[in-house]
Amino acid sequence: MKIIAHKSNLYNNKTFIETINSLEGLTGVMLDIVMTKDKQVLVFSPVTTNKITINTIQNNNLEELTYYDILTLDQALSMLNNFKGKIIINLLPLNEALLIEDYQKIVSNNLSYTEEVKKVTDRFPNLDIYVCSSSYNLLYQIIRVFTNRKNGVVLSEDSGSYIDVDFYIFIPSMLNEKIMAEQLSIGKEVMVKMEDADDISIVISFLEKNRKNKENYQYITNHAKIFYYSVNNI
Repeated sequence: MKIIAHKSNLYNNKTFIETINSLEGLTGVMLDIVMTKDKQVLVFSPVTTNKITINTIQNNNLEELTYYDILTLDQALSMLNNFKGKIIINLLPLNEALLIEDYQKIVSNNLSYTEEVKKVTDRFPNLDIYVCSSSYNLLYQIIRVFTNRKNGVVLSEDSGSYIDVDFYIFIPSMLNEKIMAEQLSIGKEVMVKMEDADDISIVISFLEKNRKNKENYQYITNHAKIFYYSVNNI
C-alpha cells in the first residue's frame, strides 16, 4: 500500500521530519508551505494553516514569527536529503481576498512565491519532489516554473474546471471511482488526502465498495499506521 505521511499535531516539525527518516515502507511525505514577507519559504503544522495564520506569516518577517512551529523548507529538505520516497510540497494559497481588485498583483505575488520555492528545491536535485496547490492561480505558475518536477492539484469543492497535471489529490468528500480510474488509465497519479479520523472512516467505506484500484491509489494521512492496519485486509 502506498502511504504518504502528513504531519500530525502530536509532533513539532523537526520531530516529524526525524520520524519520517526512521520509518520504513513510506511512499512519501507531504509538506505544507507558505512564504514570509522577507521571502523565506516555511514548512509548518497543518493546525496553523487557517487563513488568519497564513496572512500573519505572509505579512511578517521570519525573525518576527518566534511563536509558531516553523521550519524553513531548506532546513526540512536538508533533513530529508537521504529520503528515497517522493516529497510533495503543497503551496498554501496566498491571501488573495485582500488583492481581489488587483489581479496583476495576485499574479505577481504568486509568481514570486513559486520562484522562491524553486530556488530552494533546485538545491536538492537528488530528491523526488512533487509540487502542488489547491489554488488554480498558483497552479498556473507552478506549471510554468517547475518544468523539471511533477505538478499536481489538491482538489476541493471550490475547484474550477479540469486542469491537466501529473497528479490529483482528492479529499474524501470528492471521491469518485469513475473519475479516479479514468485518471489512472491515462497515466496520472491519484492520491487521497485525509486530515482526521472522520476522513479515514469515509475513505475506508469508499474502498470497501471500490476495491479494484485500492493498491493503485496513494494515501496521504497523518495517521499512517492506523490507516494501514484499517484497510490492509479490505
